[in-house]
Amino acid sequence: MNIRPQSPQSTQAAIWRQQLNTLKLQAAAWWNERTQQERTLLRAGSIVVAMALVWTLGLKPALDSIAQSRELLPRLHANAAQVDALVLEAQALQRMQSGKIDAASLSQALRTSLQRSGLEDSSTLNEIRVSGGDSSQQWEITLLDASAERVMQWLAGLPYLLQLQTQTVELARANTDGRDRPGHVSGRIVVHQPAKPAP
Repeated sequence: MNIRPQSPQSTQAAIWRQQLNTLKLQAAAWWNERTQQERTLLRAGSIVVAMALVWTLGLKPALDSIAQSRELLPRLHANAAQVDALVLEAQALQRMQSGKIDAASLSQALRTSLQRSGLEDSSTLNEIRVSGGDSSQQWEITLLDASAERVMQWLAGLPYLLQLQTQTVELARANTDGRDRPGHVSGRIVVHQPAKPAP
């Protein structure tokens, strides 16, 4: 009778099976030694751990993704609004360069530039009717509690974007309930379109 020697793999598998059976017997013996109250507590603890794992690995990442999407959506809408504003300003600039821009179009381009700069809620734009021989158009921008940084950035880009010149700047630190607000200004700015557009 020939006895075939066992391969190392089958020997290793047999050892693992024996160890697994030993662990099962030890676990069953340990479980049988527990009282009914201890078993109930262990089952409840297992359920709590399983729920914590489901929350940590499954639900929480999904909820975080939803919250992040809700946070990003307004930013995307704001970016889209800025792109629309830039398109309107570019169209106004193109009409100005071709010499065909009118007061209404330039007023709309000014409003759009204020909106893009974040000054829409703190500014009011009015066209000034100029009497006499001066044919240039003028606009008055009234500011109330506006960000000084945004105002300065808007003013700096105005000559290049819409080829307008600043005629009057009367700004002071904004005051709310009798207290100065650092970084915020109120006042008026008058801009005008030169009779001959700047190059």
